[in-house]
Parts: sequence; structure tokens; C-alpha cells
Amino acid sequence: MKSFRVGRLFGIPIELDLTFLLVLPLFAYVIGAQVGRWVGILNDVLGAGLDAGVLTATPAVSFGLGTVGALGLFLGVVLHELGHSLVARRYGVEISSIRLWIFGGIAQLAEMPEDWKKELYIALAGPAVSIALGGVSYAAFVALGGLGGTVGVALSFLLGYLALMNLALAGFNLLPGFPMDGGRVLRALLARDRPYARATQIAARVGQGFALLLGLFGLFGGGGLFLVAIAFFIYIGASSEAQQTMMRAAFEGVVVRDVMTPAEQVNTVARETSVADLVRRMFTERHTGYPVLENGRVVGLVTLEDAQSV
Repeated sequence: MKSFRVGRLFGIPIELDLTFLLVLPLFAYVIGAQVGRWVGILNDVLGAGLDAGVLTATPAVSFGLGTVGALGLFLGVVLHELGHSLVARRYGVEISSIRLWIFGGIAQLAEMPEDWKKELYIALAGPAVSIALGGVSYAAFVALGGLGGTVGVALSFLLGYLALMNLALAGFNLLPGFPMDGGRVLRALLARDRPYARATQIAARVGQGFALLLGLFGLFGGGGLFLVAIAFFIYIGASSEAQQTMMRAAFEGVVVRDVMTPAEQVNTVARETSVADLVRRMFTERHTGYPVLENGRVVGLVTLEDAQSV
């Protein structure tokens, strides 16, 4: 999916996927439509004492809160991913960008270090930032809780909402749904006393199990199709990363010399070979390309694609 750059933080490009432009208005609408419900939650959990009537008096107020709340939520996601990125960069990992998309954000690391301590610190950095944001938002909520009027009540609502949502973001990401943060924490801890590939296999299986449970909850527990979609991407992500890690482990220490065909065993064709004979050889020997010889010297390479272009 196409994305475009909107700026940089600490030298790291911030990119918006086109799907983000679809989900942002949706989040703004959902938050705005549920302002009354959230007031009840904030009053029960934080003792906010907010007046729902003030915040739901007009659609403009409700959906204005929804828009600001959605922007604040995604800013928290960016800072969460920035936490991962800065710690990874400290360990010499290249960061191509932080990308926002339909399911939140992702720090695009060139590779995850196989040193378990480094992966542990990188994985924990994001939730640590979210917890800090939740704490700062709550402190501001308490400090400004006495403000009156529509603006004061709205500000208290937003601070309380962002406090809870950032803490929820940290908590959800710490669940063992590899390749989420919690799954990476699990792999790092497993890799302390076992091979990295084996630790990845175990973490991936736990992540797949978590994804199945999350998907079932989305279908039958009232979580909705959004949770089902998240579960699908977690399952696919766990499977993909496990396969890539196993492939790297299988090829570790293997050089081209170990897998190449020695020169004396290479099948070749003469420059004067007809295309018809070439194609017959390709199908008979199941080769799609041959070095071309003239007077015992390699003068070119011919492939099945070359033959098809005749």
C-alpha cells in the first residue's frame, strides 16, 4: 500500500499509509459517538466527576472531541514506535521509517538483533513510552481537574481518555502475541538459554495460539471484526517471521562455494545451437539457463526467457 512522508522525528521519517487516512476519520467518529460512554468510564475509573451533558450538548462538541482524541491516540502510537526506534538505533540497527497504517504503527527496522538483551530492551521501549504517556496524561488530568466550563471539561475528558488508552496500548502490546512487543519479549527471554531459531519457533507458536483466541473473541465474544483482522495479521506475522528466522539459521555459515555447481559439471551450449534444440534441452534437463561457449570460452548466457522472445 502506498504511503507518503509527513515529517521526521529525531531524523526518522514518519510515513502515513493510505489506510491510515481511512481509519483516522472512523476512529474520530467512533470516539465522538461514544463520548457519553467514556464519561461514565472516566468517572468510574478515575473519579473524574465529568458532566456528560456538557460534552454531548451538540454534535460539534462530541465529534470535535472525537477528532482530537483520535489524533492524540495516534500521536501516542507514533511515540510508542519512536521508543522502539531510538533504542534500536542505539544498538546500531538502521530504521527506515515509522509508518502509521490501519492497525496502528510500525517501526520499520532493518533487522532485529539476535542478542536477547538487545531485543528485550527494544521490545520493552515502546510499552515503556506508552506507560509514561499515560502517567503524564493522568498527572495533567489531576492537575487540571478543577477547570470549569466546556473547554475545561473537554480538556479533562481528553487527558483522562488518553491516560487510559495509552496504558491500554501498553498492556495490549505486552500480551504474548508474537510479533507484537510481548511476543518479542517472550522470544528474548527464551533465547537466553536456547538457540535463537528455537526461541522464535516457540514464540511464534504462542503468538499463533494467541491470534486464534483473539479471533474467536472477536467473532463470538463481542470484540468485532476489527479484532478478527488484528488476529489475522498477528497469525500471518508470526508465521512469516518464524519462516524467515529458520531460513537464516539454515543458511548461517553456508557460502556460495558450498552450494555452487563446479565448473566441470556446468551444462553449456554452443553458440551455434539452434533455439529448437536449446528449448528441448531445457525441458529434458530441467534447466532454464545455460552459459554459451565459443572456442571453449564463455561468451554469454541464454535463458528460457530469451528463447521465448524469439
